[in-house]
Amino acid sequence: MIDENMNPKTNGFPVNETMKADLRSSAKWAKFLCIMACIGITLAILLAIVMFAAGSSSFMPVPGIAIGMGVYLIFIACVWLFPVIKGFQFANGLKAACERDDEQELARGFAGLRSYLRILGIYAFAVPVVVMLFYVVFLATMMPSLPNMSAF
Repeated sequence: MIDENMNPKTNGFPVNETMKADLRSSAKWAKFLCIMACIGITLAILLAIVMFAAGSSSFMPVPGIAIGMGVYLIFIACVWLFPVIKGFQFANGLKAACERDDEQELARGFAGLRSYLRILGIYAFAVPVVVMLFYVVFLATMMPSLPNMSAF
């Protein structure tokens, strides 16, 4: 028995109007977050350009630090580009699916969400590991320059 609010075009997974409204709302929020991430990526790239310019000038006491920061900002912008693209794929797929009652678009949108969440899961694991490695390398390089602690 199919409710009159359900989409008869679907193959066993009916989507009613309430679900469509929730999907549309999710698509809007996903698009908003992706736009905010694009603004952040743009600001990171602009700041990297400023860092490259500052690093090449003679007034910087240690020019390598500014250039290193610029490289770091470009790296962060590149790392965040893929999740943003997949977030837009999710948002646009959901919006198109709700407008046209298209299962293919719904599947494309959720494939984007799957990729988005997968890459965030990888980042959630990789970032703490990299930070711990930086601490280990920092401590290993700083140990010889620390004062002798046996005197205390």
